[in-house]
Amino acid sequence: MSSSETRTGTGSGRGFLARMRRLAARLSPDSLLSRLILIFSAGFFALLLLTTIYAGESRHFYFMRGLMADRARRMAEVAVLLDATSPEIRYVLREQFNSRGFYVRFMSSRVTVVVQDDLKELSELMEYMLNVALARLYGDMPQRHGKMHGERHAAETEVPRRGVLALRALNLPSPMESFGQSVCQYFTSAKKVHGPSVYQATAVVPLHDGTWVVIEDSAPGYPSMPYFPFTSIMAIEMFFVAISLLAFYLCVKPLRRLARAADRFGRDIRTPALPETGPTEVREAAQAFNRMQTSIREFLDERERTLAAVSHDLRTPLTRMRLRVEQLDESQRIPLQKDIGELQQIMDTTIDIARSKSENVAMVDVMSLIESLVEDRQDMGQDIQLEKRLQDPEAMFSIRPLSARPLSMKRCLANLMDNALRYGGHVVVDVVDEDDMLSVIISDSGPGIAESDLKKVFEPFYRVERSRNRSTGGTGLGLSIARSMARMHGGDVTLENRPEGGLKAIATFKRS
Repeated sequence: MSSSETRTGTGSGRGFLARMRRLAARLSPDSLLSRLILIFSAGFFALLLLTTIYAGESRHFYFMRGLMADRARRMAEVAVLLDATSPEIRYVLREQFNSRGFYVRFMSSRVTVVVQDDLKELSELMEYMLNVALARLYGDMPQRHGKMHGERHAAETEVPRRGVLALRALNLPSPMESFGQSVCQYFTSAKKVHGPSVYQATAVVPLHDGTWVVIEDSAPGYPSMPYFPFTSIMAIEMFFVAISLLAFYLCVKPLRRLARAADRFGRDIRTPALPETGPTEVREAAQAFNRMQTSIREFLDERERTLAAVSHDLRTPLTRMRLRVEQLDESQRIPLQKDIGELQQIMDTTIDIARSKSENVAMVDVMSLIESLVEDRQDMGQDIQLEKRLQDPEAMFSIRPLSARPLSMKRCLANLMDNALRYGGHVVVDVVDEDDMLSVIISDSGPGIAESDLKKVFEPFYRVERSRNRSTGGTGLGLSIARSMARMHGGDVTLENRPEGGLKAIATFKRS
């Protein structure tokens, strides 16, 4: 095989495995609870099937052994009865014994029976059963007092070998065949039918007068197989699923509670502590989470106090600098005033970010907030408006209030609007209200942003060279702050280039 064919075969094999992995990923449940139930239920169902098959193996063995013992005993009884009667009566009894599948004839000389190789072991077993029955009926069964179970083979050799027996056929269905027939009967509602002859055997037993009795025995059909206990198995499986559902739910419930607490803590650091109840492991996890929550809250409080102190201490030097700058001539004063203003803006922005986490959550009338932000900028002569459909009072009233931090949400939307107005010109604001998410879409008609910069612009102090420079104003923190505050509400801020030109900023806020 050439190397190219080898690579082709390997590639197709990998592609098949990849497709199977993707299919398994799509079919596998997402939640931990459903995965645990699926794994344990499938395992228990497989255990039930294996147990059923094993029971079928045992049933097959004991059924075959019991059948052979019963047929051997009947042959022995017929032979002994015929031996105890006169030759004239034997022929009368023979006609009585002859029936479907069981025939008796007399021979003056011994008949040789041929044993098939594949039935040799079973023929020897049934022959032994025949001779044991004959020995008991004739009263010459050897006594085995004091013999241990392990000495069975020695006892078997003591049984007189009166008769000879050979199995000619044995087609008892295997356990797997019986299992398959039972399943088929269950699902198709088929009637139980008798199969072909279970076995055919020939036995030769000598009588006291030198006559040989030849018995031809065959079972006309094996007993019908019982139904596969599918209903019982499904009932047991459903009971196990119910127990598993309860057990795994109790195990997974603390994880869900911990996840919800972490989500609430991400939105509001003042969220109440987790109740430290339940099993030992759950209590330890709740205690660790509460300790972490307390540590983070103390750290943020300390940071806020530090930044407030720094802000307070910096205001005095900045004020002195402004007074001294005023004494300079215009050519030197304007650049320094601009630098001082930029420094003041960066300081105020940093303090706002630090304080945003401590803001309390309240119900916010989203449309009133957006309308006020738009009107404020329109009053300053900026080109911004609401989407036409939102100018209808009915559409505005259909937007539900949102549980959020009012100042943080206002700062997020204001930053996005100012950014769009600064670099995009005409701006249109739209709102999409969904069941679990509120989206505010701010579209501009500017030059847009290169695809490679759509994510970089969210980095603090990052500016796109052709437009976001210090001469146009801004600190490079507006988008970073907007995204941070949207994520604080369980949402995000994304940027997209519009096909018709311009940039679209989408701010999402999760409804709790």
